[in-house]
Amino acid sequence: MPVPLTFAVLAAFLFVLFWGGALIVQGYLYQQPADRLPIRAAAAAALVAGFLTFWVWLDRRAPGRYDTFFEFAPYTTTAFTEFEAVRWRADPSGKGFQPGPDGKPAERTSTFRRRPGGKGAAFVDDGGQTFQLGTSDELTAAMLVKTGDGPPARFDAELKDEPRTGRKTYFGERRFVDADARYVRGDQLGVVYVPSDAVVGIALSLNFLLFVVYFVAFWPGLRFELWHAVGLAAGFGLATMLLGMPLLFKPNRAPRAAPPAATTRVEPAAAAAGL
Repeated sequence: MPVPLTFAVLAAFLFVLFWGGALIVQGYLYQQPADRLPIRAAAAAALVAGFLTFWVWLDRRAPGRYDTFFEFAPYTTTAFTEFEAVRWRADPSGKGFQPGPDGKPAERTSTFRRRPGGKGAAFVDDGGQTFQLGTSDELTAAMLVKTGDGPPARFDAELKDEPRTGRKTYFGERRFVDADARYVRGDQLGVVYVPSDAVVGIALSLNFLLFVVYFVAFWPGLRFELWHAVGLAAGFGLATMLLGMPLLFKPNRAPRAAPPAATTRVEPAAAAAGL
């Protein structure tokens, strides 16, 4: 839905809700509604609709980055289609891993590339073998991922000791972390997660401002008393986060249809000639 249409639909819905609701609630609480209520309802609806439309616009530019308190993720992401897996091989003695000259586990690397087919395609090596984090003989201890113009960054696995075998195993999330606290998830290859204080700050600010905007709409806007306005802002804010924003964000998160395959027109003369 285009941004202007989103604003118009939200403003119309909120105008009816604010005007009708204030007529009923203020008539019950205060004996008579506020003066010039239609104009006040229109202004309050425009204020809230404008803020919600701005939030939807931000989400359209970066889907999922600035979500509600219940959903937002404190990071940005960078995609990659190739990496080198750094492997440790189990020691034949059954204890630990084969050591290198420095006494640490010897490392060997294999290059894996994403198969054609998009985001969900598997990573395979030059022989067509699908990537696995580990087998009975090997463990992926790190990944070398090129994320920019510089050399590949090393993402080391978060490992814990396994007393029974003397080896190491993954923690539950199977994360690989680099020196800058960026990480790759073993169950979601192809994405580098970059923690971002800016994303956290913007997302928290948007969530906080939602309650402020509702409060302004209800107190100086619709002329509810202070504590009634606080309660209404809290209720409307939570309802918007839980029900309203997921519906507004949904079109931004829907997968885009692939473009239709190109077709070649065959001229009648060529068809008759068998070309």
